[in-house]
Amino acid sequence: MQEKRGLYTPAHNGFLPGSVPSGRAIIPQTLSCISRKPMLFKTLSGQTIIGLCALFAATFTAITSKVAPVGLLIDMANSFHITEGKAGLAVSAYALVVALAAVPLTILTAKINRKTLMLWALIGYIASNLIAALAPTFAILCLGRAVGGAAHALMMSIVSAYAAHLVPPRMTGRAISFVFGGTSLGSVLGVPGTAAIGQLAGWRVSMMVVTGLAAILTVCIAFFLPKVEASSSSVHLPSFRTPGVARVFAVVITVNTLFFLGHNLLYTYVSPLLMSHGLPESALSIALLVTGGVSILGLWAAGQMVDSRPALGLLVAGLITACGMGSLCGSLLSGWSAVAAVGLWCAGYAALIPVIMSGAIRSRATTADIAGAAVNASSNVGILFGSAAGGMILNTAGLSVLPPMAVGIVIMATALGLCSPVAFPRVLHDHSESES
Repeated sequence: MQEKRGLYTPAHNGFLPGSVPSGRAIIPQTLSCISRKPMLFKTLSGQTIIGLCALFAATFTAITSKVAPVGLLIDMANSFHITEGKAGLAVSAYALVVALAAVPLTILTAKINRKTLMLWALIGYIASNLIAALAPTFAILCLGRAVGGAAHALMMSIVSAYAAHLVPPRMTGRAISFVFGGTSLGSVLGVPGTAAIGQLAGWRVSMMVVTGLAAILTVCIAFFLPKVEASSSSVHLPSFRTPGVARVFAVVITVNTLFFLGHNLLYTYVSPLLMSHGLPESALSIALLVTGGVSILGLWAAGQMVDSRPALGLLVAGLITACGMGSLCGSLLSGWSAVAAVGLWCAGYAALIPVIMSGAIRSRATTADIAGAAVNASSNVGILFGSAAGGMILNTAGLSVLPPMAVGIVIMATALGLCSPVAFPRVLHDHSESES
């Protein structure tokens, strides 16, 4: 009997535009189905490819808006006459709102057209960056960042499921890897770009440029992103009535939280960290450009394994992240060799994102939208506590304590994930698409 999934047909190589209901559960057999001749993006319809590219641009704008203060941290601190550790609260305020709002917002907006939600989220980014650029006090800046946190909670909770709705089930992992390539490009161009503009014209001008970027993308999304209809069925929280499903989902969420905690404990303060290793402040924007560029390799590598060997992807990414962070302990490296270590760490970290997101969807604990929201919320719990704890440690014990702490957290997260072969299987076996 031929498998039927929504309005997907092999002849169209994708779902008919505007016809796929949001929030559909992804059956693990179809998600893990790997054909002997893997489907490539060139087999998709033109409208589907345009949709994936639009989502790629959306994640680029989201991550640029989110982490712009990382490259502007020193200038912001000087402008408001506060410490760098306190300036890190601009990141923490954003993460706090995302952590609290991701799941509730996704549930409350379950019946609303997904494209409409994307547009509202982008309008939120515009407002957030504009408030930050014009903020007369640091408190007002944090308020603007909180508005951005609400927009981020909405967008990043639905973008993975949106990508999954546009492609055949066996391409889910690769579609998510592609869309989240925008986050790496945000690190490649967004963070160093805002840092460079900040050095040339001031951090406020830099935030205005990000505001303009969000405005342009909003217009593009309105015209080019294919519609995905809201779910006609009820949206539910993860089903903890089934102990096995609850355990798998809890492992994925915990692993994700720990990875983001370890990463942001250190990365929020990457500018002063690199300067402590002898890199001149004038070279920071170029250094961030290099590390962001290297992280794209991590996403590419994850795309090769996420739909076939998730456990191997988790192990390799975790070890690379830990090695990069560990290299920054003490004074082993200086100058551009320290930049290379940050690049190694960021490549491993980037590879983790599609591996974990696919694991959450594969668990079948809830719909794809809510799974994405839960991962988004847990990510920002890690960002919140990582950036806040990093700031406190920076102010009390100094930078030298941060790298070994981050390494320990990443190793713990990797070990926990590998202890759950259901969440992160060694091999995702091929399944037949028909049954007799």
